[in-house]
Amino acid sequence: MEHSRGNISFFSLTAGGALLALRLRERFGGTAHLPRCHSLGCERCAPFDAIADALPARFLAGDTVVAIMAAGIVFRLLSPHLGDKLSDPAVIVLDEEGRFATPLLGGHAAGANRLAEAIADFLGGEAVITTSSDVQGLTAPDEVARLLGARPADRLELRRVTSLLVNGDAVCIEAEEDPGVAGYRWLAPGESAGECRGRLLVSHAAVQSPDDIPTARLVPRRVAAGVGCKRGTGAREIIEAVQAACVQNGVDPLAVGVIASVSLKRDEAGIIEAAAALGARLAFYDAEELEALERPGSEFVREQTGTPAVSEPAALLAAGPGASLLAGKTASGPVTAALALASGSLDLTAPADGGGEGSVTVVGLGAGTRASLTARAAAALRCADTIIGYRTYVRQVQGMFPQKDFISGSMGAELERCREALELARSGRRVALVSSGDAGVYGMAGPLLEMAGEVPVEVVPGVTAAQLAAASLGAPLMNDYVTVSLSDLLTPRDEVLRRVEAAAAADLVICLYNPTSRKRQPLFLESCAIIAAHRPGDTVVGLVRKAGAPDEEAAVITLDELPGSGVDMRSVIIVGNSKTRVMDGRMVTTRGYEKKSERNEARPA
Repeated sequence: MEHSRGNISFFSLTAGGALLALRLRERFGGTAHLPRCHSLGCERCAPFDAIADALPARFLAGDTVVAIMAAGIVFRLLSPHLGDKLSDPAVIVLDEEGRFATPLLGGHAAGANRLAEAIADFLGGEAVITTSSDVQGLTAPDEVARLLGARPADRLELRRVTSLLVNGDAVCIEAEEDPGVAGYRWLAPGESAGECRGRLLVSHAAVQSPDDIPTARLVPRRVAAGVGCKRGTGAREIIEAVQAACVQNGVDPLAVGVIASVSLKRDEAGIIEAAAALGARLAFYDAEELEALERPGSEFVREQTGTPAVSEPAALLAAGPGASLLAGKTASGPVTAALALASGSLDLTAPADGGGEGSVTVVGLGAGTRASLTARAAAALRCADTIIGYRTYVRQVQGMFPQKDFISGSMGAELERCREALELARSGRRVALVSSGDAGVYGMAGPLLEMAGEVPVEVVPGVTAAQLAAASLGAPLMNDYVTVSLSDLLTPRDEVLRRVEAAAAADLVICLYNPTSRKRQPLFLESCAIIAAHRPGDTVVGLVRKAGAPDEEAAVITLDELPGSGVDMRSVIIVGNSKTRVMDGRMVTTRGYEKKSERNEARPA
């Protein structure tokens, strides 16, 4: 069985469908997404609350979708998200008894027809194939493109050749070697097409299509582009440099399947964004690996990267054994680019680091909006193969990175998420484990590092809730402050209250996280009473709910008003100290700059 998408998501709505989904998952791999009521006790299942959210999310993430439900449900859920036949994932529907497997989308380009046939064969059912070429026993041109790992240069020409094929006309394939596709006559380059009425021209070169018969060019992704650049170079400059190298050397830019560089550049946003725009995977290599190829370079580059050359050896390593250099290093502004031709098809699913070692990056999302996501956090998410986290946080980034593989879970399953992230990393995946705010502040960085062992872990900071709230209120954290979580789920209640007492007595500005819930009202009220025992009732207090979100709410009140202020788990409270004032409606903790200025003015000249 062959299909082009790495992960299969099986969906069901009923108990009978759940059993079939589990059976298929055991045979074909992937994930069974079941209604929460049907997934109890299933360790390898992904429970969902609303099919209207869960199924489109996996489709947008690029999963092959196998839905055990009515085709109409799937149509209605996915219709707003459809792209085109060459980019949409495969979608297959089955009845609960497994009698019929029907491809709805991606029959050829995404391998839905072949997967449907494999499922039907396993279940003893029937694959309902409706594409004309398959009904006639032919291999459609877009299926040929998928088998060869190629991209069509012109979709209109591809449709013209497809029309000729299904109408009974002979179509040939012109390529360096016989691709072994049944039903087509193979032509060596330049050989006469004879009686063929249409042609598939397979080449990585930017060649003009012959005008003797309708010709669709298929561009195999056999070219790796090695890239070196100055820190902070933008994606547009990198893309232009790669495309210029292609044009100068007669290579079709569609043939570029890998963008490669030195490991030092693995978080370079421009390279990551350029690879995404070119539809190429990323590959990074240690300086020692690059230097071992002994390509010409410079001492300046060695000082900056640890190796005298980057672009040429990176291209050759990414193209694999037997690769040949198509274009040597070419400088274009702050970018150098080189091209290498693979001896066969490129591995487009390998992890970004050449050695195949996976890793976990713990990423702080800030408030979960694009505006509060740091550039470094965005780069880490772009570089990841899989993004995993609490379902609310995963939803916040799915729209920004729809091509990624997402795994979401429930609150309280933090350790399970850490274990799954580490297991994926050990299999060679680059995993981003996401937290709100900063991952190292009441987030996932701590438990993951406790469990990581030999797995490489990087922590990428985010904007904390305290920072977001402070910015909305004014400048309340200008001097020493402390953060205290009022949740006693992990920290004993008495310990929480001792910390509040110490902070209040020390005249520190206090930032309270997780202030209250339906079960923890008394702890919040006790904390208010402790602070009130050390500070006057008119002490300035800032309240921010949904900090950093579009519907954020912020207010400045007094300590006396705090107990009845209606705070909840999404609120952040900042209690001022004796130096905190309200200035033009903003909360400001003075630090003493004015006294320093007065002392300087009083000094004799």
